[in-house]
Amino acid sequence: MAFTVLCLISYILATVLLGCFGCVLFFVSYLYYVHKINDHLPGPPRSSFILGHLPDLWKYKAETGRTNAEFMLEKHVEYGPIFVLFILHKSIVFLGDATYLRHVFINNHASLFKNSSVYLKFGFVYGERGAGSGLTMNTNKASWRKRRQLMNPAFHRKCLKDFMGNFNNVCDIFMTRMAAVVDAGKPTSMVQEFAKVTLEAISQVSFNINTHAIEDPNSPFPGAIRHYLSGVQDNLDMPLHPTLLGIFQFKLFQNAIKKEQMDAARFLRKFASDCTTTRMKDIADDKAVPDDLLSLLIKDGRLTLDDIIDEFLTIFIAGQETTANSLSFTLYEVIRNPHVEAKLLNEVNEVLGGRDYVEFDDLAKLKYLGQVLEEALRKYPVAPAPTSRVLAKDITVGGYHIPKGNGINSLQIFFSMNPEIWENPKVFDPERFSDAKNIPNFSMTYFPFSIGPHNCIGQTFAKFESKVILAKLLQNFQFRLLPGQTNRMKARLTMTPRDGVMCEVTRRT
Repeated sequence: MAFTVLCLISYILATVLLGCFGCVLFFVSYLYYVHKINDHLPGPPRSSFILGHLPDLWKYKAETGRTNAEFMLEKHVEYGPIFVLFILHKSIVFLGDATYLRHVFINNHASLFKNSSVYLKFGFVYGERGAGSGLTMNTNKASWRKRRQLMNPAFHRKCLKDFMGNFNNVCDIFMTRMAAVVDAGKPTSMVQEFAKVTLEAISQVSFNINTHAIEDPNSPFPGAIRHYLSGVQDNLDMPLHPTLLGIFQFKLFQNAIKKEQMDAARFLRKFASDCTTTRMKDIADDKAVPDDLLSLLIKDGRLTLDDIIDEFLTIFIAGQETTANSLSFTLYEVIRNPHVEAKLLNEVNEVLGGRDYVEFDDLAKLKYLGQVLEEALRKYPVAPAPTSRVLAKDITVGGYHIPKGNGINSLQIFFSMNPEIWENPKVFDPERFSDAKNIPNFSMTYFPFSIGPHNCIGQTFAKFESKVILAKLLQNFQFRLLPGQTNRMKARLTMTPRDGVMCEVTRRT
């Protein structure tokens, strides 16, 4: 009997070991295959057969303190307009030529799809559902198209025109907050201040909700969004499938940071759920409700509760984060360039004439302010990789055959820092955008809101909001950067100023 049991155990162990060996052999063979079919493409040598270029990326970030995007920029400069990088078993081809981008992302956009293993990390933090499968993360083309068509009217300029009162009201609260900063006589982080005002703007315009994020120092929302985005970035930095990241749901594998990030996802999810169910009840009871995005999503009737909450959180988070970071980089450059600030003030005073209220018609007249915002987006692309896709079929780009299944990507920073496109690209010069129509291949070299049909739904919202905020802010206050402030970037899903744009603030006289 004992001998039989021993034989059975030996058989099971041998089978398990053989199975493991087979899996390892299959993985190694597949890696060899992926390397082989892409070995004709330019790119740096791999430092690891298994990890690919991950060790190079980790070493670069550890030694320089810089971001993934800046690492890719170095490789672009070194290897040219098309190169390949390997991350474990994934091969990603990067494009840095306008004609290549048009060929792939416009002419062949139907042959591209989103990689669910990447985009799930945007909507789930260590398996904890946050924004879920909202518009940005949605990898189902039919579902994405349906939701995009449904939500488009809420972000049309005609609709946003009706919300100028909301933009102004939020900015008035922000001006009161900045006056309190002046009276306190203490420096403040303008990254954090802008995060509060943009959060309040998207909350009031799209959901008719007041988070009190500007005036309440104990508001939980800015911190929750910050922790959630840090969690998304940490998930993206881990070369694991989103399903495997769910292991951190168990307390045994958690630390204080991971718990904080998952708690943030739970808090935001519950907040969105409570707001949605309350509005649904009001609509069911035939009460008067705001004509905003939330009502639009509910009244359509085709979305589940989870679908609506996903879209709520996607807009709630993305609608404030990118704009806040862009405003922060813009203010940094305005402070660093007094001639830009002087010209801006002249325009604001001329257009507003001392008025506190920014009219809809004023937005078009604030042309130089628009150029300043565009130049900031050029120099500091806050959305580092808006074009990340996977090829559904083989394609030829620039004479190179790229096999299906490869990731295909481009970064705005490849073009932003190209001296053949922009003279002295490191110089902040808003005059570049005085006549953007004359810039060759403009739509393929300047794409801060992405390319093609998947461009950012909120770009007009962001432009309106940014003009109102900056016009009022510069009309009333002056800023001085604290010593040691730099324009270095930090990745938190989007790019944010690493040093916080710490400023001393005074009233403008």
